Amino acid sequence: MKARVATLLRRGEVLAVTAAPGGQRLLHFALVQAVCGTEALGRFANDLSIAMMLGLFSAVGWSALVLARVPVAGEGRAAAVMFGLSRGALVFTALACLPLPLLAWGGWLFEAGWTALLLAGWTAYTLARHYGLALARYRLLMVMETLLVVLLAAGVALFGGRHPWMAYAALALPTALMGLAGLVLLARRARAGGDATLPAGSARTAAEQAALNFVSAGMSMILVPFTVRVAGEGYGGLVALIGSLTSVLLLFPRALSFNALPALARVVRQQGSGEVRATLAALRRDLVRLNSGLSLLAVLAWGGLAWWGQRPDFALAGASAIFVLQLASFYVGQLVLPEANYLQTVEETRLPLRVNVLSLVIFVAACAGVMWVAPRGVDAVLCLFVVLLGATLSRNLLLRRAVLRRAPEVFA
Repeated sequence: MKARVATLLRRGEVLAVTAAPGGQRLLHFALVQAVCGTEALGRFANDLSIAMMLGLFSAVGWSALVLARVPVAGEGRAAAVMFGLSRGALVFTALACLPLPLLAWGGWLFEAGWTALLLAGWTAYTLARHYGLALARYRLLMVMETLLVVLLAAGVALFGGRHPWMAYAALALPTALMGLAGLVLLARRARAGGDATLPAGSARTAAEQAALNFVSAGMSMILVPFTVRVAGEGYGGLVALIGSLTSVLLLFPRALSFNALPALARVVRQQGSGEVRATLAALRRDLVRLNSGLSLLAVLAWGGLAWWGQRPDFALAGASAIFVLQLASFYVGQLVLPEANYLQTVEETRLPLRVNVLSLVIFVAACAGVMWVAPRGVDAVLCLFVVLLGATLSRNLLLRRAVLRRAPEVFA
């Protein structure tokens, strides 16, 4: 009985740590909107989206190396390996900050200085999270996440009304200071762990991992800046709130598909195509049920929030239509997870990379056409979300067609 309780607690810790970034962002956006206003949220969300796109190269690419190298570093070597990776990420962070003044000059960025600090802080936070995940220090990560949420909420709630820049500072300052403290601690521990030099090719590997994440996540990340350009900061804030809600919803189907990977891998290696088809069909049915339930809950939550009080973001023209289009894109996007799982089990990476690159190119080109042709305002925003839904559908069709060619015995 005690072992079972311990296992359940462990799973709860893992789930809480996994869901923490999405929940933290939803809380942050909601607080900024409530205290500073929807337009202030739009400006902050615009700059945060750009910081996170650049952070794919400074944080996400290097975090993949953290998960790959730290667990197998050997006795007493984890800190040294992490310190070497942190130094590489620090160089990439400095390089990622270089285009920020140019983006501010072009009108794509509101606060270049705060965005640079956001980029540095988010990079440090992401690397620290993955270091804790690599060492399975879930309780320590929960303490870090809780402290960050408390500081963030206190900063925005107490000072956000008088100082709009607190939307940036409440996240940037705690994460940057945590990152600096962690780097100093790593430097001390790395001395006892031996050589902290990065192996040759580490920077290229990190850049490749970042590029793969960029082409898969780029469509959702670029929506807020595009919305601000075509409809202003108010709609940018609305889109940021909706996006933070769907990012939380994404955790559940992704967790379901991730948990199904080991069983699928065993079936692919040990049994025939019929068993593989049956396993994928079961996963698809589970995903349809889960996504349908999540979508229904999201619609009920949206209706309840719209009914409760006169929120200025919900009063914007077309708000509910934007929400429905975003929710439809979320639903459609998860339907192709069985195909993605199969490709992962057979270690096929080039095929999804080609499909994602083509989908991103189509999406950016169509959005550029919307920005060029559509009049500024809600109609342009709705067109952007129609493009998002169309690009998501086209990515599904392209991937399914490619997978059918790759494994006709499974998907025919």
